[in-house]
Amino acid sequence: MRKTFAAIGDPVHALLRKVTRHLPLLASVGPAGSTTVRYEFAEKDLPEAYYVLATLHALGGVSLESLRMAHWRVNVKCKTGIAERANYFDAVKIDRRCCRDLRFKLNKWGPGMLASELLAFGTGMLRACNDDPAEHLHRCLWAQHGRIETEHQVVYATIRALHWNSLPLIHQTGKESFESTNVIYGDALGELEQLWERRADTTLLEQVAQSLQGLSRHAEIGAFLHPPLNLEAVMKMHLRSQALWKVPPSGSRGLLRRIEYILEHTVIDDSTKTVFRWRNPAPAPRLGQPRGETAEWQIDPSGYDGWWAGNNREESP
Repeated sequence: MRKTFAAIGDPVHALLRKVTRHLPLLASVGPAGSTTVRYEFAEKDLPEAYYVLATLHALGGVSLESLRMAHWRVNVKCKTGIAERANYFDAVKIDRRCCRDLRFKLNKWGPGMLASELLAFGTGMLRACNDDPAEHLHRCLWAQHGRIETEHQVVYATIRALHWNSLPLIHQTGKESFESTNVIYGDALGELEQLWERRADTTLLEQVAQSLQGLSRHAEIGAFLHPPLNLEAVMKMHLRSQALWKVPPSGSRGLLRRIEYILEHTVIDDSTKTVFRWRNPAPAPRLGQPRGETAEWQIDPSGYDGWWAGNNREESP
């Protein structure tokens, strides 16, 4: 049975997919001979919806539901530097429902490639479960932003990790889980589609393959918010659990075969749901019983249908 991938196709990730599919990837050679592939664009090239998402949701913390209802816009004068502050098109930074997920990248910051881990090793996203009920950050993320879910997700391994308590002056460790999945976010999918559409440009494909060689030697881990303590060990277990390929492609032909394979074995789910959780307060202990941690997670599986629901305007929320 061949491995399949599940691509998130809700409106937020559809926007990122559109951006990374149409903004051109260009390669450059550095002084040391290393090849770098980056997106080239001007601020006017980005749609209005991107600035709303990056400014109000990624940087401002406004929930997606609030964006859908309020129809906000971003002042033209405020757009300068927004893409850089939001780390351009990385879904892990742009979408707070994914903000603690982990991925390998050639460069953690900047407008570099987003599908490098997928192309080099054939792994989907390592998704944070945020399942420590005693951790304030986890409770806030579940209650305010939730987690995007698809019925096509396959979990290859559940990896346990340690983390520091996120509250200041509380120096204690907790335990949490990460799921090694077959999920692809919209930013990486759009990038794959651009490379496939430019498959006649063998020079670009060769440069992309050369840049991916660096992922085996000096990959950076895209961990932006309160990462686990044993981060490198967690990522190694992620690769061990589901990697299709042990090394990056050696040239343009190998890269093209991988792109074709992934696109042919990817299901795009545009009916995803955002699931929220909250905690009931712990009941008072009975007489003679010690006080303990007895509260449980409560789950709301309904979520909402997505950003801009019922809105037909393409580039304005």
